[in-house]
Amino acid sequence: MRSMKMIGFSAGMLLIFVLSSYAYSLDLKGHNKPLNGLINEQIVTLRMTYWAGSQLTIDKNNAVIERFEKAYPWIKVQASYYSGDAYDEQLMVMAAANNLPDVVRIDYANMARYAKKSLLLPLDDYISRQVIDLEGVHPVHNAGAMLNGKQYGLNIGNNALVLFYDKELLKQAGVEPPSRNYTWEQYESDLRAIRDRTGHYGDTHLTQHHFRVWLRANAAAFYNEDQNGLGYWDDQLFIDFFNKQLSWQKEGLLTPLSTELETRNLEDGPFPKGQTAFGGFTYWSNQIDIVEKQLGKQVGLAAYPGAGIHGMYIKPSFFHSIAKSSKHPDEAALFINYYTNDLDAAIALNAYFGVPYNPKVIAGLKETFTVTQQNVLNYLSDVERYGSLIDPPDPIVGPEVNELFKSISNEILFERITSEAGAAKFRAETNAILSRNPL
Repeated sequence: MRSMKMIGFSAGMLLIFVLSSYAYSLDLKGHNKPLNGLINEQIVTLRMTYWAGSQLTIDKNNAVIERFEKAYPWIKVQASYYSGDAYDEQLMVMAAANNLPDVVRIDYANMARYAKKSLLLPLDDYISRQVIDLEGVHPVHNAGAMLNGKQYGLNIGNNALVLFYDKELLKQAGVEPPSRNYTWEQYESDLRAIRDRTGHYGDTHLTQHHFRVWLRANAAAFYNEDQNGLGYWDDQLFIDFFNKQLSWQKEGLLTPLSTELETRNLEDGPFPKGQTAFGGFTYWSNQIDIVEKQLGKQVGLAAYPGAGIHGMYIKPSFFHSIAKSSKHPDEAALFINYYTNDLDAAIALNAYFGVPYNPKVIAGLKETFTVTQQNVLNYLSDVERYGSLIDPPDPIVGPEVNELFKSISNEILFERITSEAGAAKFRAETNAILSRNPL
């Protein structure tokens, strides 16, 4: 079992971080001139690539590039983007040809794939020289790109798993909003009260993300430290997780699984449609705008039941990394620092890729936050204070294990196999998949 390192800020420290930098100018501590001695007439062109699923993503990225090029006129940025699975496919093709762009946007789950193949440049030297400025930034925010003691990426914005809740439905059911010490027992009681007093379902079924938090709260993990096996030895953890859901679905407390499996878009889920009082359908905190727009009202945010002091964690939306093959790593370091730590960049993004975590940026943005953004910031501050470090990135074969979990989960919840049989099947087949995992 993996020991969990508790992350905690005192309320005083958090207040200092947020309020102490009212006059701070984010100018990279004087790094607004070439680091390598180039004169300004010599133009450096950086290549970057990123995933884009909407025109808004492209517009936001271009807005930051435009501001960066004004701040650093000798650097030009050529950006290319891909959508869907094509992005990962293109990255792998470029990596195979040793032709990765200078700046690469990488999801947390895929960080190990590129770092372990020595395709990325460690950022530690730039951090120590404060070219990448992490002064006052808690390590939890960038821990997901730390492998073998080296930092391979810079987080561009924070998210966290969240249990949304409909304030009006909870009030109608006589249910108190979840507190920080919310338990599974109280959650189950609340599900019944919601059904009995409002006629609504309480929530949807639990997902693999819930299971991972469930394990973390029990001082276990999904994978062991070597990622050659599961990170929990007692299958009763798996069995209890599914037996609870079987009991709840028999009582009619959860939406039908068949309905959940038909959900294709975020706004089509049971919670945004007003069918449930709780929204635990693997929602992330930055998705609140879509949920509130669909419901037409503000929602509450809470940690998962039973998360305790170890279960929840901060997750980066994406990381910016520098290719080891880059001919312009200094300029690439300036760019990724600007993207995350410059106030003008943050204003342009408006928390599109998640809430900023640099306390100086937060201080500069605080007056512009909407009520919803402030609620998200408060929630992330609680997760940061009472949660623990995110688990290391999944192994390269992680997507296969994820699909296996989903398949076995459906078999159990459709009552084709028992939770006990599912636990044994998941362990055996996961071990087989991990035996093929490249080191």
